[in-house]
Amino acid sequence: SSGINAEYGDTTSIMKVFIVLALCAVASSANLRSLLDTTYTDVSGRSYTLSDFRGKYLALYHSASWCGPCRRFTPNLINAYNALLGRNFQVIWISKDRNSRDSDAFFKKMPWVRMSFNEGRGTRGNELFKLTNQRYIPAVTIVDPNFRIINDQARSDIERSGSRGFPWRD
Repeated sequence: SSGINAEYGDTTSIMKVFIVLALCAVASSANLRSLLDTTYTDVSGRSYTLSDFRGKYLALYHSASWCGPCRRFTPNLINAYNALLGRNFQVIWISKDRNSRDSDAFFKKMPWVRMSFNEGRGTRGNELFKLTNQRYIPAVTIVDPNFRIINDQARSDIERSGSRGFPWRD
């Protein structure tokens, strides 16, 4: 067999493309897991690690206190989060604030965990922002329990359907 199909052309080349895409997805999941492998805290100061969220869908939420759309969207995400308490869902906040004082004040309103201010504003947060295809805030990316991105533009889905749309697949 030559690998040529009259309808689809060179099937060997098509298979190579699928293999490359699959390898890229595996590499992306591994890189995402590595970037998320840090310590998180809740409002009370309790620490969590990535293993505490095993088996959960993660919402990576990039926002800042100075951002009007972020301040308007955060209550929607809080409502969805509260409605999903006890389910396999966790929000991780990644601050894009300009200073830790503003970040801390904004975080006090949030019921979930956050990445440290320095990591969120530093290389780790910036790499997550790029890896999850974000361009502006507020930005929400949904990651499945296997660290695959299932929706890199989940904000509008959460605004539209609230917790009913969970896990907001793209």
